[in-house]
Amino acid sequence: MNSEKISEIGERQLISEIVGILSEDSRLVQGIGHDSAFLNINVSENEVLLMNTDRSGINIAYQLGIADGQCVGDFAVSHAISDIIASGGTPLAVSLAFLLPKDTEVDFVKDVVRGADKAAKKYGAFIACGDTKHNPKFAIVATAIGKCCKDQILTRSGAKEGDHIVVSGNLGTMIAGLVAIKNNIEISESARTLFNQALIFQNPPFELGAKISVLKLAHACTDNSDGLSTSIYSLCESSGVGAIINKKDIPIHSEVRKIADYFKIDPFRFALASGDWQHIYAVPDENIENFMTVAKQINPYVASIGRFTRSKDILIEEDGRLRKFDLVENDRISNNPSFIKNLIESNFSAKKKYE
Repeated sequence: MNSEKISEIGERQLISEIVGILSEDSRLVQGIGHDSAFLNINVSENEVLLMNTDRSGINIAYQLGIADGQCVGDFAVSHAISDIIASGGTPLAVSLAFLLPKDTEVDFVKDVVRGADKAAKKYGAFIACGDTKHNPKFAIVATAIGKCCKDQILTRSGAKEGDHIVVSGNLGTMIAGLVAIKNNIEISESARTLFNQALIFQNPPFELGAKISVLKLAHACTDNSDGLSTSIYSLCESSGVGAIINKKDIPIHSEVRKIADYFKIDPFRFALASGDWQHIYAVPDENIENFMTVAKQINPYVASIGRFTRSKDILIEEDGRLRKFDLVENDRISNNPSFIKNLIESNFSAKKKYE
């Protein structure tokens, strides 16, 4: 591997290296390298453009040594595109701004770009333009654009009384995997595969989102990247409704439950953490059967976990009793609840095994 630093080759050569990696796309007129990107994208009278910007850093999978720099690029593009998908849109193009310390290795940057390019193509989009700037700490600012038919738009404010609260996949998998690996727990090969995938590819449910939007099966949707309680509160506050969550119905993988059992904690607490990048939908009664049929062709773990209510109260039901569903905010990993921080930061000298 070439350990040459970006300070040794300069910005012009670095940009040339980056451009040489990116795939060509017919929607990008005159290619990359001009003051602006020229996009051959038509928007009809019944369509709107969607935009979203996200800042990301080094993927935890790279820090743990279970993936190369490509996971960092995938991470950046996937997170920016997730909100486009949650809004009912079709991703089109992505702009990437790289904030780079001078001692960053050129090969690392090229790996990141390769991962970003592959991720964009995975969602039917492409890298249109970008920028490089010096910064003391590595970061990527990704801006995604997409388009959507006006009658297929999904916002956070469309949930209605009686709508089912549907989650697109298992919750808590990424954070449970992080806890297991950081604490050096001996796990099965199948569990390691599950957790590695969750850590490396924190990707939104692209195929599901596209189908739900086109079929108009949901009233509202939000990206669940900040955790379950934040998503529920956001939907309720935007829509002027309340909610009742059925704790027993929250989809949590059996391997996550094993990790929770190992630490003698409620697996539900893992589901409150950030990092799964699932989506939360508000689905009316008349569409729920069709929604679940479509969804389960793609993801067997999709689940209805409660209902939106007329009352503004946000509650959770457990063992037949209702209590307030507390808001747990997770803006990023460092802001996870203290019990998660403690588990991640614990240093176990010997390998341990769960059953």
